[in-house]
Amino acid sequence: MSRLTAVQLPIDWTIFNWPENPKLGDVVLMTGDPKWGWEPSAPAFPVHTTVAPAGTEVAGFALDHVVLLVPDLNAAITTFDRIGDVPRLKMRVQGRPAAFFRCGPVIEVVESPVRQASIYGIAVTTEDSLEGHALAWKALGLSVGDVKGAIQPGRRIMTVRDLDAGFAVMSKDRALSSDV
Repeated sequence: MSRLTAVQLPIDWTIFNWPENPKLGDVVLMTGDPKWGWEPSAPAFPVHTTVAPAGTEVAGFALDHVVLLVPDLNAAITTFDRIGDVPRLKMRVQGRPAAFFRCGPVIEVVESPVRQASIYGIAVTTEDSLEGHALAWKALGLSVGDVKGAIQPGRRIMTVRDLDAGFAVMSKDRALSSDV
């Protein structure tokens, strides 16, 4: 089975006081047109691929999931099947059919009125207070939404607005952490 190693989005990660190529868990983030890196191979979507550079670990953060928009969810499921991955969950997300794949972090695949598959954005988790990050990032001039309940029971989320890609920060999933 393949795993995600890098995500490139048109977001300058240094605006969060992170290094140029932050490493969140096992995935390195880069700045530029949307691309992703996989080992040993990427699923055959029309998304450009890249090789993960050496990244600098950002303590307290991990990549939770990548949102991939697709025109046809069933075709996307078949594409993931070709790299040995099957959906762990299927459900509707904001009224749209979606499937979730575990490829290191989760890939949230959402059927949407797009011409071809495209990376919409990412959500990261933090071990720290969401409110603390919201205050610190607002002080840096970022537009940060209110902390609210996430779709996943028991988790909370906030979004950073006015970026060229989707970016959200979530509380950790306590069901998956070792401190439960």
